Amino acid sequence: MLSANELAKSSVLMATALPGITGIFLIVPYFRRRPRWFSAGTLAILEVFFLDAALKGFLRDYFGLRPNPILVLQAVFNSNPGETDEFFRHNWRDVAEAVLAFVVVSLSAFLVERRLARAEAGRATTPFRRRGMAGVGALLTVFLALHFNPTMAKENPLLFWPIRYLDYRTQMEQAADMERDIARNMEQKSDWQVRYAGPDRNTVVWVIGESINRANMSLYGYDRPTTPMLDAMRKELIVFRDVVSSEPATMASLMKMLTPADIDDPNGWNRKPDVLMLAKEAGFKVIWLSNQVPNDGWLGLVSNRADEKLFINRGAGRGENNFDGNLLPGLAAALENPAPKKLIVVHLLGAHPTYDMRYPRDYAKFDGAADAVMEQLTNADRSPWIRRLRNEYDNAIAYNDFVVGNMLQLTMRAAPEDNASLLFSSDHAQEVGHTRNHAGQSVSDASGYEIPMLLWTRSFVGKSPDDKAHLEYRAYQTDHMEHTVMGLLGVTSVYYEADRDILSERFHSHDFVNGLRRINGQPYQPRTLVYNQMGYPLSSTSAIMA
Repeated sequence: MLSANELAKSSVLMATALPGITGIFLIVPYFRRRPRWFSAGTLAILEVFFLDAALKGFLRDYFGLRPNPILVLQAVFNSNPGETDEFFRHNWRDVAEAVLAFVVVSLSAFLVERRLARAEAGRATTPFRRRGMAGVGALLTVFLALHFNPTMAKENPLLFWPIRYLDYRTQMEQAADMERDIARNMEQKSDWQVRYAGPDRNTVVWVIGESINRANMSLYGYDRPTTPMLDAMRKELIVFRDVVSSEPATMASLMKMLTPADIDDPNGWNRKPDVLMLAKEAGFKVIWLSNQVPNDGWLGLVSNRADEKLFINRGAGRGENNFDGNLLPGLAAALENPAPKKLIVVHLLGAHPTYDMRYPRDYAKFDGAADAVMEQLTNADRSPWIRRLRNEYDNAIAYNDFVVGNMLQLTMRAAPEDNASLLFSSDHAQEVGHTRNHAGQSVSDASGYEIPMLLWTRSFVGKSPDDKAHLEYRAYQTDHMEHTVMGLLGVTSVYYEADRDILSERFHSHDFVNGLRRINGQPYQPRTLVYNQMGYPLSSTSAIMA
């Protein structure tokens, strides 16, 4: 559904364009003798505005905001055929509603226009008076004058979509320019002031999940046993209780997780080195393992910096049925690599829609479940469609538990004499009936941002429960994640800030509690925990409802 502001602007443009442009067909004698041209022009203008409204309305319902922020552009313009096919398979009901609305409105306009045309055909043609000409000229002038207002000009459907596409292309060109600039100016690396202060042998595994909402993990108190492996390993893990992503979409979130870019400086990714660059400069061997497609826009530029790469998703896109568990042999091989210092980045598909494509059939544990979760969703008037998707989403969470649990075990067993760590966090979360009848990304709701984050590190084994609790209840947002990763690596540079490293003794927890974290431009308010200024929990409530 369009917002009132969007509807008002589009209505003004259409109200001036329709009589202003089509009026030319009535003023000019050549066109006036061809009434079909007038009819075609009228319908064409109406169809352009109706189609624009249908597209914007659908995208607003799906993403939670109008489709001009960069994160939506990336999702719309950075899709390949496989992802597009999967998108329509997952959202065919919403797409069908938008298409039906467009067809109904368009057909109504066509029938009304035909009826008026037939009525006019039976009347004698009269000369067009000067007053009428002046009115048409005035409306056409107003329509053109509105385009001097940038916000109104951008609402013109014939300009809106091309401008957005050019915005996207500009960003991709900036990324390519950054790549060329770095290759051309290698001596600038000295300005990064990279230093390594860690042990002689150090392995860091960074597992980046996809679309994981912590509210659906039994590790965080969910009513279903969706994370039995992680639950069993709980005492060995640091489970951060209050972490949110900076964005509700993959590319925009990763741009801030992997680089010094953050919410206040969202374009920092195109002028500052990312974590892989800094790690390599510090002498780390970088290995990239992924179940996502290679050469995926900006992320492809980053992954290409790795010394070794493994992409198991060789299909058309995320719609391919390649399960994350197929990355386990690749991780085992990477852990056995003899390099003394290794950064291994593992990029999963996690619980990305379509959910039922993310797990083998033997993980369909919650299909047809009649339990407390279903009761809560039913009482909240969630549709049968959303309830079914919740079951599929929880199945995907359960398989993600298997994958991450096994990756933890591989890391724990690898080179027991070396320093080793595994950090898991999701790029963003997912709304699956948590707050409304919707399944997918959510820009406007906290459910699109509340993610899990957990850590196992050999250097923390044997520490007291109090030490662990002190870390677990620190508030955090992932646009500062690169500082935590650099801390695990033992790497410092001008781009490392200890007060943004959640593991550092110099971490400024109060900044994250007191307004540093924002979602959709607004301060984030935790829904599951209340914190004091020092980062300790004052009180705790049950996990989010479903």
